[in-house]
Amino acid sequence: MAEIQIQNLNKSYGAFHALKDMSLHIADGEFVVFVGPSGCGKSTALKILAGLEAASTGRIMIGGEDVTDLAPGKRDIAMVFQNYALYPHLTVRQNIGFGLKMRGATKKEIDERVERAAQALEITDFLERRPRALSGGQRQRVALGRAIVREPRLFLMDEPLSNLDAALRVQMRAEITALQRRIGTTTIYVTHDQTEAMTMADRIVIMRKGVVQQIGSPDELFNHPANIFVAGFIGSPAMNFIRGTVIDERGSLAVDAGGFRLPISVDLAAAASAYVGKEIICGIRPESLELAAAGQPALEVVPSLIESLGNEAYVHFRMPGRQFAVAVAGEHEHEASSSGTLIARLFDGDRPQAGQTVRLGLKANSSVHLFDPATEKAIS
Repeated sequence: MAEIQIQNLNKSYGAFHALKDMSLHIADGEFVVFVGPSGCGKSTALKILAGLEAASTGRIMIGGEDVTDLAPGKRDIAMVFQNYALYPHLTVRQNIGFGLKMRGATKKEIDERVERAAQALEITDFLERRPRALSGGQRQRVALGRAIVREPRLFLMDEPLSNLDAALRVQMRAEITALQRRIGTTTIYVTHDQTEAMTMADRIVIMRKGVVQQIGSPDELFNHPANIFVAGFIGSPAMNFIRGTVIDERGSLAVDAGGFRLPISVDLAAAASAYVGKEIICGIRPESLELAAAGQPALEVVPSLIESLGNEAYVHFRMPGRQFAVAVAGEHEHEASSSGTLIARLFDGDRPQAGQTVRLGLKANSSVHLFDPATEKAIS
């Protein structure tokens, strides 16, 4: 195990700057996830850490040792790939022990360490099989076993679950998290799936176009996003964004979003006071919206799409004529038009019918996030 120091890491391919001044400290035994859309630089950073790519500038320290210019085999790391990279002609036992054999370990040591890894991953019954006789989840466990058996000081995982079906992904992410907690090895995990990041990580590094946008725990990123990109990337469904104007009603600040009044919390009032009379961008989580009760401030809207998920539904509401801010959803960024939608996450007993005009309001004590329209940074 080891702590990691990444200092001002840059990577350029000709004129293309793939990674820009990345700096990060990872504590010994920490599980850190790099997440972001395709092309954001997360896999490039992982390859540089592994020694598979050379950094243009910057420094990497593992356990106090400068490994920036070391070959991959001398960094004492183990990497798990998304395609498993198993040898098809070798048994599971031979696949797991292959790296130890190449390092000159004795047969007794190899057998003991393979058995320990197999028991930890519950694949003891498959040790004499070949990869073609295994399911996707079993193959992924073998790939993990091959990494574990080496007892490295750092695990690097590059989208290891992307080839699995949805149900198996849920199972395997829980197993990987539990395994990492048991063995305590420092782990860096790369994914484009924000659900994986939120459920697995001690801390998350959100990246966009080669630049780190924010580093923090899942709760910190969800509740205190640094900018519009982070706010829209974290959370499912994605946060709603709508333009409004800050108004002062007898000393109480609010946002007028086309007649829809959104309260500004006391802790944001001082910062928001500088925007009185000016445009601002409001962020509202789908779970913060509800069908309004009589007398509750509300907006008249019409459901355009209802996605049923059993005991809950994602309801899309048409918002004709209202100006929306930049919206970020998954890997796609776009400028919303003057006719947009709001998405509400509603539960049983609180669902409208498609085409029915309803009043949509903000739940009591719900947070409204505020962003500067020029910089897109959070106002706090």
